[in-house]
Amino acid sequence: MKKIILGLFLLSFSLNTTFALTLTDKQKAYEAILVEQIRIDEPGVAVIVSQKGNVLFKGARGLANLEHNIPLTTDSVFRLGSITKQFTAAAIMILQERKKLSVDDDILKYVPYFPTEGNKVTIENLLTHTSGIANYTEDRSIFSKEIQVPTTIDEMLVRFAQHPMKFKTGDKMSYSNTGYVLLGKIIEVASGQSYAHFIEENIFKKLGMKSSRYGGSQIIPNRASGYDKIPDGFENAKYIDMMWPHAAGSLLSTVIDINRWFSALRDGELLSKESYQKMIKPFTLNDGSISKYGYGLSNQNLNKYDIIAHNGGIPGFVTAAFYIPSEDLYIAVFSNSNSRDPSVISRLLAAEALEIPWPKFKAIEISREKIESLIGRYQVKVDSVRTLSMKNGNVYFQSNKGRKSQIHPMSENSFYFENSLNYIVIEQNEDGNKVMNIYRNLSIKPQQAIKI
Repeated sequence: MKKIILGLFLLSFSLNTTFALTLTDKQKAYEAILVEQIRIDEPGVAVIVSQKGNVLFKGARGLANLEHNIPLTTDSVFRLGSITKQFTAAAIMILQERKKLSVDDDILKYVPYFPTEGNKVTIENLLTHTSGIANYTEDRSIFSKEIQVPTTIDEMLVRFAQHPMKFKTGDKMSYSNTGYVLLGKIIEVASGQSYAHFIEENIFKKLGMKSSRYGGSQIIPNRASGYDKIPDGFENAKYIDMMWPHAAGSLLSTVIDINRWFSALRDGELLSKESYQKMIKPFTLNDGSISKYGYGLSNQNLNKYDIIAHNGGIPGFVTAAFYIPSEDLYIAVFSNSNSRDPSVISRLLAAEALEIPWPKFKAIEISREKIESLIGRYQVKVDSVRTLSMKNGNVYFQSNKGRKSQIHPMSENSFYFENSLNYIVIEQNEDGNKVMNIYRNLSIKPQQAIKI
């Protein structure tokens, strides 16, 4: 028996060693990013990197449950938060393709009792956050108390109707979770099904997304627990009744399923390619200016690349996912703690995949005299100033009258922001003036401010 056990152990060791040896340098580099960013004994992340239909890397680090010391895996199920919105938008497009509705319809056709103060609000206005309808998550009384109480979608909409419109429809883009809950109601009216059943039947089942769900109190295999950061560690995330986020943020999934989802969306498996293009198209406002937010997806930039992206946040969870069309590259990072910004990790993974250089942020000590020569006010334009200050030997950055953020020196003339990819480099221009170059999220061209 001992020989059999020893033989099994040696076989297992051999298999594990072989796997380690067959990891590519790229995969080792992806893994190193997780090791550098995530402690193994805290809530962590699951990630996936895919390109041209092939998974380049999938991995996880940290704990899915602190109380039982259960590690995260790529099969761990996370709350998506606002990544839900792209599923809601796709559901609307499915119904439009079935001629059950049109994005040009007035929402009063489906929710005649919801006040729009004389504005014609279309389904498209809800999709693009240009309706002018207020965002219920900005109402502290809802988010601190009511959100824990079981409710129905109709009861929620009666409550949301108490908020006045913020602006004339189409004048600007202003993020509204209320608008997406309304879209959930419209899906229910147009389809004759609950939002949860419609998404399950027409998206999850169709695409084989077996680990994806509408959130609730049901038992979900491999569900990760969510955590909030507190001064001396972590605590279980604040409870919310999952009816409240509804079509704005109630879905759960894995990084494997979300990769399957976006591949199908991009390739026309679920919707026509015309509908997908509509989802990612910027929206033209009343004055002719452009909002980069389409239908549940936003147009952004990463270094020299255009990306299609959306993040999510809900108590205990933060998520980030984006697609780079020119490279056919998709990256998703899910975190089960509100203390971590997964977009930092997603950008680092992209930088590794695309060989984008980034500075290695490591704090060094520089003289007080050197710091004092750099502190002061730097002007971006007439009404916009960036300020460097020092207190108790620490250096702080402030944008206009916003919150002061501590920054750390990484060279004699550069500083980085903790838990981000943002940094500043101060140089002298041809006129002898100090210029602050502000780099954000691997940007190529910095924002510049001149010392005054």
